Amino acid sequence: MWMIVDNANRSLAMAGVATSDHANGPFTFVRSFYPDGNRTRDQTIFQEDGGSAYLIRTFYDTVEYVLPSPIMQPIWESVKNADGSTNFPLTYHRAQYEEGYDNYHDIYLQRWRGEDKPWQVLCIDRITHTEREIPYGAKGDELCSGPFEFKKVIGQGDPTHEGTKDGIRSRFLDPNDPLNNVWKPNSVPGVKAQSWHANYEAGSCGQRLVDDDIQPYDPNLSTHTNVQDRSECSNIVDNPTHPTLPDQLLGRPQVVERRRAKFIAVSRLTFDYLDTTGSLSKFEGELEDGADLSFLVNRAKESSTLEFGWKSGGKIDSTFSPPVHYESFHPSTDWDTNFHQHDNSFYSLQCIIDGKCPVNFRDQVQAVAESVQTP
Repeated sequence: MWMIVDNANRSLAMAGVATSDHANGPFTFVRSFYPDGNRTRDQTIFQEDGGSAYLIRTFYDTVEYVLPSPIMQPIWESVKNADGSTNFPLTYHRAQYEEGYDNYHDIYLQRWRGEDKPWQVLCIDRITHTEREIPYGAKGDELCSGPFEFKKVIGQGDPTHEGTKDGIRSRFLDPNDPLNNVWKPNSVPGVKAQSWHANYEAGSCGQRLVDDDIQPYDPNLSTHTNVQDRSECSNIVDNPTHPTLPDQLLGRPQVVERRRAKFIAVSRLTFDYLDTTGSLSKFEGELEDGADLSFLVNRAKESSTLEFGWKSGGKIDSTFSPPVHYESFHPSTDWDTNFHQHDNSFYSLQCIIDGKCPVNFRDQVQAVAESVQTP
């Protein structure tokens, strides 16, 4: 006897087998199990005239549909702050070389005048070194009395102006500031994620100095210009704006959809009728008009064969539903290295130091070889 073995909330859904010398018992319980690995929701037995028996049952399974993940060449990500919000200035700064953002000396005149710091001007007695602060807008006797006092300027930020009372702010985004380094890019598999500070310093043009090796009070600073154009330095910070190719389904396989479906399986039983042989046929769906499995048994008795073209027992099969792959899309064999955002090139500082070059070296060698062969 085959039976359903379940619990009160119908979450067990096992099949059970019992034996008896008589049709009406008493029965000896043999075991309970999942036929061919699936929970059984409904079942019945059919025996052919030749003695072969089949377990006909229903079960549910999840079918997964798989596509390669989309890969951009390159994939760009917006820079995030520590709280996850977008850092728009730093995002723009990474995408395009902008002298205002990149020039550490953009307010060098204000630094000379102390306007980058809040107003604080002191008069210091030359003998006692006593200090007294001159209030902003002071005149006459409030000023330093020479030659007995000398003036010391700490800062000259205009306290009456909201934008300068705490000092004039530079547009320069300091790569040494921890707040600018809380985010690391991770949009491209195979590219070593590193902080903005590391990307800022290294590029194919060599190591980049934040101050361009010119001190804030260098007398030649007033005539300083951007000596080195870094727009072609293969550095993620310095890349100029450029077109981005559309997404391509070439990356790591990923499940894009899951569908829970009902199946009917016909499993051939062993000679003693106590187990399945592993030989089965299955199809997705259910009988029309909600008919139960006894309908199949009655039809099979009438026609002396199993319906719907089943040939149970013809081959060993499984009730496992393999993922469905769309034939027109396949992952690239080198998706993790060939499709990447602009990063440090193979002769960059990081590559020389640790030997880990995050770009596709083969493509670069091939490009060089083709350029040499081209007349």
